[in-house]
Amino acid sequence: MINTPASIIPPGFASHALQLLQRVQHGISPVELVYAAHERWPFRPGHAVHTRPSLHISVLDASFNPPTLAHLALANSFPPLSHQRSLATSAPAESYDARMLLLSVRNADKVLKPGDATFVQRLEMMRLLSHDMRSIETSESSGVSFPQMSDNVAVAIIDEPTFVGKSTVLLHFLKKRLAAVVESSSSPNSTSINRDASYLFPSPKLTFLLGSDTLIRLFSPRYYPSEQVMVQMLRTFLSPDKEDCRVVCAYRNVSADKTFQETQDTIMEVACEFMTSDRVVFIDIGAEEQNYSSSEVRAKVAARDGEWKQLVTDVIANFIIRGDIYSGSAREE
Repeated sequence: MINTPASIIPPGFASHALQLLQRVQHGISPVELVYAAHERWPFRPGHAVHTRPSLHISVLDASFNPPTLAHLALANSFPPLSHQRSLATSAPAESYDARMLLLSVRNADKVLKPGDATFVQRLEMMRLLSHDMRSIETSESSGVSFPQMSDNVAVAIIDEPTFVGKSTVLLHFLKKRLAAVVESSSSPNSTSINRDASYLFPSPKLTFLLGSDTLIRLFSPRYYPSEQVMVQMLRTFLSPDKEDCRVVCAYRNVSADKTFQETQDTIMEVACEFMTSDRVVFIDIGAEEQNYSSSEVRAKVAARDGEWKQLVTDVIANFIIRGDIYSGSAREE
């Protein structure tokens, strides 16, 4: 039996999401969690919080207009082997400790257009996507099944157009959240961690998941004040002794994307420094999935081409149909 959107999204979610969205848009809060799998996220449910030096959190930052099977494949991906060796994550089966689906109310390239899904509709679809993230994950290297860390997922909103800006804001937010969770989890009979100078709060380690087409916004000088400033900011963003973020990039079929082709040489020249140090790693999300795009879904819906349903999950297809989204003229991605 296929779950319907109404059976997955609880009553009041849309109004709750709208309130948090307005807080971010009005500058009251730089980032808000619209949904979290449990109150102690990003810690794993049932795990002690005082013995964790760090938490490895994947961040899938996208427009989600709408989420496709490519988004799902990337959200469910494992850390690359080169990252696993250095992450020392405590999660089983080479997984991330926690996962985040992130929507920015400002985008370096895209603006909200007539016919697009609203931000609240996108947040609802992100909630549906979190439900679709598989509950059991099988390690491709070992063939052994383990509890899936995708169950430890959150949906968030941020007001930052660039990845380097998002990392700074998210790290600040997550450090405060981790400290608050540790404080609230402390037993009244235990020694206060505020009086224990040797105690260090767990440190968030972020891996941004993106498609190769999105590399334009990360490594192209036109998104920064200057090329020199870009390199400095990227080194802060990706340096292990600074923000210590990583980038996992999915191969995408962008051969027809003229803008990407024109900037590819420049992008790869800048990215080379970080690729050789394994701070930026490419992965394969599947021969079919790498061809899927949100713009194709929107165009097919507008053209009344039913094949669009094969590009998204069933619950998201039902949500689009029930909400009559994208039924107007097709829009550019």
